[in-house]
Amino acid sequence: MCSLSVTTNVLKSLETSSSVGMFARDTGGCLISRLGLSRSKDESKEISFVELSESALFYFSAPALARMSAGYFAKQKGISKEQLTTPFKDLARVTCNETRKNIKLAKFAQIASTFSIILPLVFGIAPLRNLMTLSSSGKKEFTSVVGLKINAEQKQIQDAKNKAGKLFKTLGLTVLAGLGASFGILALAKNKNVYKKFEPFLDKTLKHLDFTKNCDLELAHYGMLIYPVSIASYFYASRDKYEKLENARRFSITVPLMFWGEKLIQNPIYKKADKIFKTNVFNDGNIKNYKEILNLPPEQKKQMLKSKNLAYGLTFTINTMAIAAAVAILNRIATKNKFERDNRKSIGEVNG
Repeated sequence: MCSLSVTTNVLKSLETSSSVGMFARDTGGCLISRLGLSRSKDESKEISFVELSESALFYFSAPALARMSAGYFAKQKGISKEQLTTPFKDLARVTCNETRKNIKLAKFAQIASTFSIILPLVFGIAPLRNLMTLSSSGKKEFTSVVGLKINAEQKQIQDAKNKAGKLFKTLGLTVLAGLGASFGILALAKNKNVYKKFEPFLDKTLKHLDFTKNCDLELAHYGMLIYPVSIASYFYASRDKYEKLENARRFSITVPLMFWGEKLIQNPIYKKADKIFKTNVFNDGNIKNYKEILNLPPEQKKQMLKSKNLAYGLTFTINTMAIAAAVAILNRIATKNKFERDNRKSIGEVNG
């Protein structure tokens, strides 16, 4: 029973939609698998930096920035923080038109300012990773990082550092421009005619990106902003054609699985677990969470937890750790084979 309790507590913490639980689940699974298959010490450092910093930005920066800015924007629009946290779907109940308008504008400013900072930071992760490797080991090309090729020439290294410096300045200006635009919209919206034209866009934005009462991340729409920026960053920062191909293979597998893969994997697993333990954790397309199961009578709870632990643990292992490992193995084999083919072709052309 002790092992059942320990397993339940671990998996229960991973099932939660809180920032901490999502960080532990997604980062831990991918990081462990990718690190175990890294091809060099430099690649291990890059994987650790990227996985941890990207997840930290995604899961913690938005809630933290939203909380920090809540008081400021509420004060600017003459409303309370409690009014600011009113869910968008409940704003129709606010009878005063001016108050409802101010809540919407404060919410929009909170969202716009938060992502004006986050998105450039997300884009900067992959280039910063490159610069860190370049500065510590002098390796400019991806094939050098994974141990397939020697280091770059000194002039190439300096050129790459200069390019990185210009990019980070541009990203800094982008943050300032985004913040400036956020404040500019608030100022312009004081005009009734401007606000009337702006309101439909405002409503659509709040409908999809409104923060929860505790500013945590529960909506998949955040990913629709951050993931494209992150993917674009990886391709922008690709140091040679081999890294571009690795990125293309990785994202062509992981992105579809991120949105549709879990259900395809978990449903048959839950059905099988229910059959083994004679339970109904999976019922009419719905899966009972740990909170529901832990409130059941003792005997029923024990069997349900066994079923849930098996199904959820197996789903996590396959959908996160196994997929990450499979993609890493695929890239490792494909890149090495292509690099060797290209070398043989190059030698053949010289000899010919």
